Amino acid sequence: MSITTYTELQTAVTSWLARSDLTASIPDFITLFEAAANRRLRVRQMEASINLTPSSGAAALPADYLAWRRVTWTGSTRVELAYVAPSYLQAAYPSSPSDTPRIFTIEGATLKVRPVSDTALELLYYQKIPALSDGNPANWLLDAHPDLYLFGALAERRCSRSIPTRLRSGRGGATSCSRKSTC
Repeated sequence: MSITTYTELQTAVTSWLARSDLTASIPDFITLFEAAANRRLRVRQMEASINLTPSSGAAALPADYLAWRRVTWTGSTRVELAYVAPSYLQAAYPSSPSDTPRIFTIEGATLKVRPVSDTALELLYYQKIPALSDGNPANWLLDAHPDLYLFGALAERRCSRSIPTRLRSGRGGATSCSRKSTC
């Protein structure tokens, strides 16, 4: 059985489950696996680079951002910035002076540098795995490891059986089983 597209993956999961009553839930099992993979995986294929243009020392992170690898100030002499906790950045630079940045932090969806500079930053970061859908039938992970997608979706199905009915109905904040080690 070849699994090269989202549709083929859904068909394979249906076949392995041998339960036609779960067909409508299969996209959810795949989505839950993708969420778990985004929390756990940090591999070369997830690395991306982007130039950010800060304003007053702050720049919005990309929508697919998971974690930073490197932040480089791209001025006349490139400088790799050191990460600091948000509280340290605020305490060390309460007045936000302008100069060549030396440190950065991340608050929410914003990257901040100090001293303040509006010169472009190069951000090397881990990006989310592109989610499979009818409009996006394949991604690098499905291309390289279709068995991982199949196993992950089946594992999410297995774990959904252990979630009490009241939680599955949305009245208890059920979480993905892939966070548990007992499934």
